[in-house]
Amino acid sequence: MFGFGCGSRHAGDGSHGMVALIASLALAASAYGQGVGQAADAEILFRFPVGGVTSAGPVVGNGLLWLLSDSKTLYVLTLDGVAIGKTVLEQRRLPFIATDRYGRAVISSGETGLAMVNRSGREVWRVEVGAAPATPPVFGPDGRLYVVAGGTLYAYAPNGKKLWMTTLGDALGTGVVIGPGGGPAVGLVDGRVLLYSPDGVESMPLNTSSPLVALGAGPDGLIAAMADGSLSIIGDTIAVPVAARMAARPLAVAASADGYYALDASGSIVALDTNGTERWRTQTKMDSALSGFVAFSERLVLITRSSVRSFGPDGSPYRTLALRNTVSTPAIAPTGTVFAGGADWILYAYRFEKAFTMASTFSVPGIDLDAVDAVAREEARWSSGSSTDDATMMRLVDIEKSIESGTISGETTRTMLYLAAVASGRMEAPFGMGALKPGPMPGGALPRARACELLGRLGLPQAVPILVDVFKDDADEAVRVAAARALATIGIDPEGEAFVAFAAAAATRLDDRSARAVVSAIEGLYRSSGALDDRSGVLALMRIAGGTYPRDVLDAAERALRSLSWAR
Repeated sequence: MFGFGCGSRHAGDGSHGMVALIASLALAASAYGQGVGQAADAEILFRFPVGGVTSAGPVVGNGLLWLLSDSKTLYVLTLDGVAIGKTVLEQRRLPFIATDRYGRAVISSGETGLAMVNRSGREVWRVEVGAAPATPPVFGPDGRLYVVAGGTLYAYAPNGKKLWMTTLGDALGTGVVIGPGGGPAVGLVDGRVLLYSPDGVESMPLNTSSPLVALGAGPDGLIAAMADGSLSIIGDTIAVPVAARMAARPLAVAASADGYYALDASGSIVALDTNGTERWRTQTKMDSALSGFVAFSERLVLITRSSVRSFGPDGSPYRTLALRNTVSTPAIAPTGTVFAGGADWILYAYRFEKAFTMASTFSVPGIDLDAVDAVAREEARWSSGSSTDDATMMRLVDIEKSIESGTISGETTRTMLYLAAVASGRMEAPFGMGALKPGPMPGGALPRARACELLGRLGLPQAVPILVDVFKDDADEAVRVAAARALATIGIDPEGEAFVAFAAAAATRLDDRSARAVVSAIEGLYRSSGALDDRSGVLALMRIAGGTYPRDVLDAAERALRSLSWAR
């Protein structure tokens, strides 16, 4: 696709002279095995030419590597060095590259904007937050994006729809992390820790002993480090000070399934168990500015501009990788590979450790049908006309206003459940309406189709299974079309359910409107991800392109196939 393909594993033109030159300019590295007193040359797994010095990244996320060179080119690589995407940006520098669990990344766009980029390098969406982000954004488990700008915390759905915002009331002392409930958590300079649910509901602020300087997220809680060297373990409702203290001002904290870790400016590292009891303490040399502090199961990794060091489960030094002539922040992948940009315009990948043990991958659950039915029963209990078409449409208009204004704070989940109940026809008739003929409730196609549209605009991947079922099962063509379009609007198909449903539906002749909607939805989903991870969508397009449809439908399917083939 990009002209370098598999050649991305080496320096470029293949000449012996160029290879020798690159070898002479390469970053010097050495690795020390545990208990081994002699240095050995670190194995270079690949070299990748980036057309300039690396000015942002490399950043590892979801099995991909992202970096920007000062040639204004953003690259997306696999962890074994194969280029799968690139794009030219307007800027030579980026303050951050934040990756999500769907193989995409958010980068800054101008002074006050955010842009989502898919793995092929194409922009998916762009939003303005009104001020420069104070710290890098973070992604929640389901792909919601949280960012602080201008003293305000914003939450966006994975499709870029603003869900809610709240004013923090004081300056940040830490970056934004994901709290125990899956929502954002921030530390303020006044010593307060603010915890929010994914829907924006704030819990009681937790007070610590002094201004916060670092906050880290673990599987079951947070670790907070204060300016005076004290530490606290934070759960949903309580901040518990721990006995261990740092010798100097803390620089960073980290967490894994094993417990919590803190590093201070003197190079002292403290390890705590999940209850906050000190497990071990060690001293290391801070040879240059801190770049990363990462915890894996039974391994802690300290990254500076000039070295990468790992520590075993008892705190003993395990491996060291010394780097020279680096011009970027090194990064480490769960595979144990270290990536660093060199002054010679080359990205280097070094074998450093064996693959680390990672926590199990989070799976986004679909909407709970019992919860959907509970909302439907509640609506029927309190509203005499909740399931009539007119009453439902009025309610949907109100929901649309809150979605469009980004003021759905606190009601996101309940709104999603209500929309799912309407879209799937699971609403209950209000008491006293008497016997009704079998069929979906509400009975009209318009409110069900409208609810599908609003589920898409809400943008949460939890709604995908419901919309897939509506597409497969609803008897009305307009509702099926709305469900397909809503899936494209969400832009994420985490388990490939939508693509499979489209391929199955296209195995027989679809009505013309549904065929058009399927083609458009497949294009939208592939455009959002930038990859062909699931070929069921291509199969659906091939079936439609080879079917007996009007010329415009056939042309649309063929154009989509050509576009997706090029993107490969």
